Amino acid sequence: MRRLLFLARLALVLRLTLLGMANMTERLRADAIMQAILTSSTAFTVTPGTGGGSAFTITPPHKLRLMTVVGSSTANGTELSATGYIAAGNTMGATAFGAPAAGVQSNSNSVAWTAGAAWSAVVGIEVWDTSGTPLRLLQGGITSVTLANGNTLTFPAASITADHSAW
Repeated sequence: MRRLLFLARLALVLRLTLLGMANMTERLRADAIMQAILTSSTAFTVTPGTGGGSAFTITPPHKLRLMTVVGSSTANGTELSATGYIAAGNTMGATAFGAPAAGVQSNSNSVAWTAGAAWSAVVGIEVWDTSGTPLRLLQGGITSVTLANGNTLTFPAASITADHSAW
């Protein structure tokens, strides 16, 4: 009898695991969170509950930074330092990204730089807010780009995507 009870409990645990209980994403909330972070035109503060963590404020407008070394999910990349590039990036406009569609958002505005001298390879981009201590919001690699003096690097509207569909 004990063995049957044990096997019944084990079967229930296995069934719950197989039903995907490990992934508990609610798509509408994930979309709402990312939309708030990437489309807000006013600063707002996120305050964690009693579970721990520190409050932080996200301050638009967001800025796009160019990287010569790609960052990771836990470390910033190395920002470009070159003539014609503005340290801390160029603004992405009052509303950086549009509303999500199927868990993906795209930049709303074009962002561009013109090289004032030859630039080394740009291999990544990062999106940061403009708070007193800026927060990195997104990062990713791009196809390597080098610029000659006078050439322009442009990221047209809808060319940068933030994909949270896999949350």
